[in-house]
Amino acid sequence: AITVGVVGDICRALEKEVLPYCDGIMTQLLKNLSSSQLHRSVKPPIFSSFGDIALAIGEHFEKYLMYAIPMLQGAAELSAQSCNNDGEMTDYKNQLINGIFEAYSGIFQGFKNTKPDLMLPFAGDILQLIESVYKDKNRDQLNKAAIAVMGDLADTLGMNAALLFHNSTFYKDFLGECLSSTDWKLKETTEWTQAAINRILSV
Repeated sequence: AITVGVVGDICRALEKEVLPYCDGIMTQLLKNLSSSQLHRSVKPPIFSSFGDIALAIGEHFEKYLMYAIPMLQGAAELSAQSCNNDGEMTDYKNQLINGIFEAYSGIFQGFKNTKPDLMLPFAGDILQLIESVYKDKNRDQLNKAAIAVMGDLADTLGMNAALLFHNSTFYKDFLGECLSSTDWKLKETTEWTQAAINRILSV
């Protein structure tokens, strides 16, 4: 997990200059995710690092999308099937989903200015994942990341995401709940997300 964390540090420091090394880095990360010997605690930071890489290299992350998205979707499906009665398992599930949300946020932001439509096919699934988190009573640790990725989705896809939000009702309650939070960081993120959604729905 520490080594994987360094990937994020390197990406933030080098930004687009990390591009020549990305094939090797992504190959190793994807190989690790597929390994049965990998300790489960390493998976969340690997997913987070996908977001760091996408943020650093922007539109160049397109070549890795066909490998990264199925991994993220598969992990989200597994987490949805896990039992909530086990405290340790609940903590791990929250770490995993947090890593998935951080990956999606980084990918949305990375594509925003050049190729936003690349994420359109996955937007419905991502909104469903956010809704499943909203319905989970053990979600306190996930509120900020869930709200943030919802804002990134709206901000990146713009009008293309309008229908998704028109057909959804949960997000209003989720936003309302988080706006009344005493956590100012969560409140700030929620205000930004609400503004991003309102922008696309008011046109």
